[in-house]
Amino acid sequence: PVMVAEHEIPLIVGAYQMGIRDFDIEKAFEAVVKMQTTPAQKVGGGLAGNRDLKVYLEHKYVPYDKGRFSNSLEYSFDDWAVSQFARSLGKEELYKIFKVRSNWWKNVIDPETGFARMKDSEGNWLKDFDPFKSGANHHYVEGNAWQLTYFVPHDVPGLIGKIGKKTFTDRLEWGFKESYQWRFNGPNDQYWDYPVVQGNQQSMHFAFLFNWAGKPWLTQKWSRAIMERYYGYGVSDAYLGDEDQGQMSAWFVMNAIGLFQTDGGTNANPVYEIGSPLFKEIHIDLGNRYKRGKQFIIKAINNSRKNIYIQKASLNGKNLNNFKFPVSELLNGGELILEMGPEPNKNRGIENN
Repeated sequence: PVMVAEHEIPLIVGAYQMGIRDFDIEKAFEAVVKMQTTPAQKVGGGLAGNRDLKVYLEHKYVPYDKGRFSNSLEYSFDDWAVSQFARSLGKEELYKIFKVRSNWWKNVIDPETGFARMKDSEGNWLKDFDPFKSGANHHYVEGNAWQLTYFVPHDVPGLIGKIGKKTFTDRLEWGFKESYQWRFNGPNDQYWDYPVVQGNQQSMHFAFLFNWAGKPWLTQKWSRAIMERYYGYGVSDAYLGDEDQGQMSAWFVMNAIGLFQTDGGTNANPVYEIGSPLFKEIHIDLGNRYKRGKQFIIKAINNSRKNIYIQKASLNGKNLNNFKFPVSELLNGGELILEMGPEPNKNRGIENN
């Protein structure tokens, strides 16, 4: 892995869930289970990977006096990915074990502040807590508590329920407004001093969290704002920040076609979430591989820099009043039609929230 945790696991699981299965599946499953159950041997030295796995398994979170606290959230996501892989393969016992572990993120959300607040090995919350300063860039790796609180990509509804929908959305929208002046970047790569930082991985799913909180128009607004403000800064500096694993360019490609997967497609029943496409018409070549169709077409009627809000949507000829749809609908081939306008339609895309 490039950074903390073992996030190659979601990549492997996501590929499987998307129908890419021309590899040794049992060997891959064996590997991801090993990564989440065996402390890293560190033969070559270094600090990346599951460096805090032992204390995570002992306490069901990573105490800040024994490791990097934010790894509590990182490991929880990887546990989820393993659980979904097991579920898809019919390995019920392992599915149950890792599903329970994937909920350990709840052990670090402080009900008083609504943040992932540092906790020691005795279960005591850190006193004099500040979401931007306490443990920043150390116990919250390359970030702060404000940012890492939102790192529950596999259970956004659960996180909303844990901290409250109003707090969840109000705080998030404040973060986008605050970071707008900085073009959604952390000046001098000080990622931990700001709320929404497109230049580092912690914030890259933030715009799509509004979808899950019943405000898809804010997903449309802020995902387009990031493409407008952050990308295309200059000919020699197309975008700022830290391009780990090609994520920033991949994010742009997905957002430009108006699709996203907050959980990386790891769910046994994966979905695509809808944003606001940059183009009026997009043709996705499915290549007739992996039992897929030929192509999927996305049309954004009346799309422009001003017309960024979805007024109406249809998927394969049927009205779509949800912010998401099953991945299978895309992989089988078909057409998503979005009618765009300059003002948000606050009655659309709010089903199942």
